[in-house]
Amino acid sequence: MSALQELDPAGAERRVAPRTRTLKRAKILFNNHYSTFDCVVRNISATGALLTIDEAAHLPKVFEVRIGEDKDARPARLVYRRGMFAGIHFMDVASDENHMPVVPSAAGETMTMVAEAHDVDVRRIVPEPLPAAIVRNLRWR
Repeated sequence: MSALQELDPAGAERRVAPRTRTLKRAKILFNNHYSTFDCVVRNISATGALLTIDEAAHLPKVFEVRIGEDKDARPARLVYRRGMFAGIHFMDVASDENHMPVVPSAAGETMTMVAEAHDVDVRRIVPEPLPAAIVRNLRWR
């Protein structure tokens, strides 16, 4: 039994690149490398990885990750976070996919998806007058 469902409902692999199981230590670096979190890489591919990290740690949407004894850190984007697992996508890899789909987990819940900063739809709140039917029932009128 796997901790995360890796196949879509049709049984086909959803990932672009095949993942390799591994158990390497890693560091998540952000805030100009002044802030770090320790984590463990559970599986890795050319395009992303699955990290195990403390549930209390709040990850930023974009950060760098240094895996093992590598000197260089790779830029990464948080794709989803479920409990102690975090799926990341390496941003130094060219991809055709700008948006990752929402995939239901084995328990039927939906994984938390993180939007990229440029994909977020910002709407201004504009006050509108209340309908006359509601205003008639207000006491302060």
